[in-house]
Amino acid sequence: MNPGIYQPVLMDREALALKVYTRFLEKQPGMFRYYSPYLKEQTLEGFRYTLLYLQESLAMDEAAIFLDSVGWAHVMLSALHMPANGLSSNISVLKEVLHEELPDDLKARSDAIISESIAFLVAAPTNVPSNIQPDNPFAPVALAYLDALLTADRPAAMRIIDDQIKKGVSIREIYLSVFQPVLRELGRLWQIQKISVAQEHYATATTQLILARLYPAILTGSRNEKRRGKTLVAACVSGELHEVGMRMVADFFEMDGWNTYYIGANTPVPGLVAAVKERKADVVALSSTMSFHLPRVDSMIRSLRADPDTRSVKIIIGGYPFNIVPGLWQKIGADAYAGNAADAVATGNRLSPAIS
Repeated sequence: MNPGIYQPVLMDREALALKVYTRFLEKQPGMFRYYSPYLKEQTLEGFRYTLLYLQESLAMDEAAIFLDSVGWAHVMLSALHMPANGLSSNISVLKEVLHEELPDDLKARSDAIISESIAFLVAAPTNVPSNIQPDNPFAPVALAYLDALLTADRPAAMRIIDDQIKKGVSIREIYLSVFQPVLRELGRLWQIQKISVAQEHYATATTQLILARLYPAILTGSRNEKRRGKTLVAACVSGELHEVGMRMVADFFEMDGWNTYYIGANTPVPGLVAAVKERKADVVALSSTMSFHLPRVDSMIRSLRADPDTRSVKIIIGGYPFNIVPGLWQKIGADAYAGNAADAVATGNRLSPAIS
């Protein structure tokens, strides 16, 4: 395998997950005696997801994606007061079964990645720090906004943002110093089982509503910006529903004088290619939050490169897996990576300078 290229790996995850689950049941009969049917199904589902993350680590020939998923699960299980060695036991069984079942070209690499994760768990942290840090000058605002979201006080959340706008705080600052850390903090709180999925969805929906309310001000302000004569198409890959970050990226480009075409979540490949052609895009911004959507990122980029009408478009990629694996954007064929909306605009202007 060429280590510089992302090469999708396809495993029969359903069959493998069932074999791992059956083997684990054989090794831990006492534990399963007290499991409800729901918990048994959740255990099987956990093995399915574990295989997804391993598959992506194998595709990029790096352990980082799998190690991160194991670390994430370790924090969550610790919050649930599960046995400290439970995750290691699960992963050891996974390694045993895969060593028997995988073809030779994957077996050694799978063994190495899983062994590294077992060693990592010995001293892995059981918590993660808050995403709203004291050095954030807007930390009090972010905390107040988070509290309003978690208490389901949508009017209060709106007032908090409206008050900042009245004080002259820029929309850019609100996006980067309030919305971004709060959304990340919601993910952390769900991970440590402090909030429910319903609360996280409510908070995200409220933030999306506020973004929509701010958009007229963005349009008004962008009219005062020098138009760059450039067009951005922004989308989340097929299957990806985490779209708020990409919405903020598109808004930042709009505020910088770009013409933007924001497609949003769960964009199919044909739709993206057609949009890039129709809009004569200079830059495409793509996002994937879930690592197991990387094959779809790969498919999108390959499709854009294969079409003579879109092969020269510049592609900026972002999202969680690209944050934790430096250089992944190169392996998957993008032109650049951006960690946030401000970086994306700076990168877009570098890749495609304004028309004078």
